[in-house]
Amino acid sequence: MENLKVSFASDFICDGVEGNAEVAIDYSWFEKDSLEFNYDLATFCAKMAILGYDTPEITDEVTATGFNNRQVHLEAMLRGLGFADIEINGCAARDEMSYYIARKEMELATGTYNLVFTAFMGSYKRQWFSNFDPNGVDREANDGKGYAGNEEKGIVHLGFADARDYMYQQLTAYMDKYPSEFETKMLMMGHSRGAAAANLLAAKLFNKTHGFGTHLIKAENLYTYCLATPNPIAISAIDDNPDYDRIFSILNPEDFVTMVFPEKNGFGKYGKKFSLLGTDNLKASAYADVKADMQQYFKEFVKGREFHPYKKGNTTAQNVTSVMANTVTDFDSFYVIKMRECFKTVTVYEYFKDTLCTFIAGGTTEEELAAVNKAMYMMLFSAVDLIGTSPKLRKISAFFVFKEGIGGATGNKIGATYFGDSHRPDTYTAYLLSLNEKALMENSNK
Repeated sequence: MENLKVSFASDFICDGVEGNAEVAIDYSWFEKDSLEFNYDLATFCAKMAILGYDTPEITDEVTATGFNNRQVHLEAMLRGLGFADIEINGCAARDEMSYYIARKEMELATGTYNLVFTAFMGSYKRQWFSNFDPNGVDREANDGKGYAGNEEKGIVHLGFADARDYMYQQLTAYMDKYPSEFETKMLMMGHSRGAAAANLLAAKLFNKTHGFGTHLIKAENLYTYCLATPNPIAISAIDDNPDYDRIFSILNPEDFVTMVFPEKNGFGKYGKKFSLLGTDNLKASAYADVKADMQQYFKEFVKGREFHPYKKGNTTAQNVTSVMANTVTDFDSFYVIKMRECFKTVTVYEYFKDTLCTFIAGGTTEEELAAVNKAMYMMLFSAVDLIGTSPKLRKISAFFVFKEGIGGATGNKIGATYFGDSHRPDTYTAYLLSLNEKALMENSNK
């Protein structure tokens, strides 16, 4: 029998910052039923999420898998761990999903299996507009119909549903392209937007399709690990299917993304939730010790950079989430409620579209860069505008400007851009490594 334990180390570059990660996998993990939470598998997924953000290299010609970008360090890691038939797209379009897929035929004590490993990554550029478009009013794919259609409108966040159905399409095509004579096991992992899509797709597989086209996957063979999962579905729409307990979400209590759309307004996620440690479940002295411990791991992944926590812990993110919950009661109100922003009237959707989404999506053309610059100033002005901006929008702007460092107002000395360090996959990995399995399990809830 082949060696089931493999490790490989690789450098990577993320947002211009160099890093390094050593990743280990034990294929015997997949001898167990997916219903059993595996702390080591969760840590593996967190490390592979870091590699998933390796900066894409835009190529002059499309790759063998049909895309115009490569992530060379990620590809090297997958091959080093024994995977083949690698498909990577780190630059997917607005209503789609950046992802990678690879496979390996593995011989376990229980037989030989076809292991398909797929990772759904967080938002790439214009995908931010999809994140803030729960009713799909501003889609660009499929003549505005998106990939998921409108049947779930008001129940499921259609921006995430589009990503879900896009990935169902991509995985079906992949498995058609690389058929196997052996039974398939699948490891599906997601971070941020990718976690929302993985959460929804796993539930869809457990409920309806049970596989991709003719490629069926038994419930016990689908392993789903989600990091930093937003709330993509109305809680009232989640039934009591016991297979949902095979879906695991790992959440940082300081991470704003995991709290939207707010539970207070009836939104949630499928499966079991595991909380990292924060001010809501630790005393101040213990919280400081955990922060110091995870900081050492964080420095191993991100060279020359420290983790920037909120001074008030998860209270900071909870406060702005509470403002959103009291402002937007459902998906429809997101597009209807109007407030003042710098002396003009906007809906909450228009506010996010014109400021946060535009700023983070970035751009390269003169027109795009002008829009980014305008978005930055709008956010800065609305954060301090006591007259022309509604108090709720002012508080949301202040959170992103002064707590997250967006717009350069703080010189990145307080927090960092892109929803802060609390949301990064290397932060999640560092926390997991600084905990033990018992500590994580004690913070679990359904």
